[in-house]
Amino acid sequence: SLFFVDLDDLKSINDNFGHFAGDTIIIASGKKLLETLSRYNAFIARLGGDEFIALLPGCVDAAELSRIADLLVQNLCQDYLLSTTTVRISGSIGIASYPRDGTTVEELIKKADNAMYAAKAAGRNCWRFFEDDMLREAQEKLLLTNSLRRALENDELSLVFQPQLSLEDNRLAGFEALLRWHSPTYGNVSPARFIPLAEQSQLILPIGAWVLEEACRFLQTLSAAGYEQVRVAVNLSSKQLADEQIVSTIQEVLRRTGIAPQQLELEITESALLTALDESCAKLQQLKNLGVRLALDDFGTGYSSITHLRLFPVEILKIDKSFIDTIITNEDSSLVNSLIHFAQSLNLRVVAEGVETKEQLEYLRQYDCDLIQGYYFSRPLPPEEALLLLEKHDQNRTP
Repeated sequence: SLFFVDLDDLKSINDNFGHFAGDTIIIASGKKLLETLSRYNAFIARLGGDEFIALLPGCVDAAELSRIADLLVQNLCQDYLLSTTTVRISGSIGIASYPRDGTTVEELIKKADNAMYAAKAAGRNCWRFFEDDMLREAQEKLLLTNSLRRALENDELSLVFQPQLSLEDNRLAGFEALLRWHSPTYGNVSPARFIPLAEQSQLILPIGAWVLEEACRFLQTLSAAGYEQVRVAVNLSSKQLADEQIVSTIQEVLRRTGIAPQQLELEITESALLTALDESCAKLQQLKNLGVRLALDDFGTGYSSITHLRLFPVEILKIDKSFIDTIITNEDSSLVNSLIHFAQSLNLRVVAEGVETKEQLEYLRQYDCDLIQGYYFSRPLPPEEALLLLEKHDQNRTP
């Protein structure tokens, strides 16, 4: 059987501590592999970077392989000393066996690699056996990614805009720009499917630049119609935030389109910010200094903590839909109430995402939530319909 081992998040070690620190982790991990697998007469090699393979002759029993993989994951997940600090590194493992999964070296390595990526997708620091579905999914991803590369030039991408309602004065205060892809081959592809592919393939950079440009053009339309006070929020990915040119890119788009910086809002997830905290916060502070508004998106779903709210130079907190879904059953009502009031004590405005019922709306109004967005008020709309809704709502609004 062949074990394909990949260290988790070694790039962040190289980025934050330097490649010497990364090399130290690789050497220590190699020793852990040797210690753990020595009794199995294993052949162990480093393929390159942070990838290893281990060949276990005569071992194809699933129960035995599971036990070995558990032990290997446990031994790889350790605290490593780097200069004056310690970091925890883990490993993800894929397993393929001869002759069940393949009869050539190339086949076995490819399938063990696919299984390793399945372990990464399952949350890392774990292992997976190869299954036929994995190869099918990998091939589908490749084909979909290739189609996505042509989507921009073939005009297959579009934006829709979901309104945000201010509960204080019943005003349509802004929109969130959401990306859509209609492929001639695959039809309407879910953002949950193609956004991760764009991230993995670096296509998120040109696509993100296009989204920013189109959102600012929509802001031009709003301004021309007399709605300079209405904001448009654009999601900023971790790859975009890591781009050295991101501040100058946004500055140039603002200059070229002539919109006021405060009309543009950038939404960043906490996990994106934590990738390189100091550098990310410095860039966001530069954007804030330009006048652009900053929002922390999907709060409560990942690494979120109250402490981080004090560190990030954001002005808006978006509470994730998963909390709003259970607010009526009181499972999360007290938590949402506490979050709203704590955020407001830090002078943050609070947006509740995914509001779908009148009961949810009334709860949030009772909790003094600032804004809501969701299907109860409006689904995401094409630009022309979004402008019509804004005009209609403005005419019918009672202060």
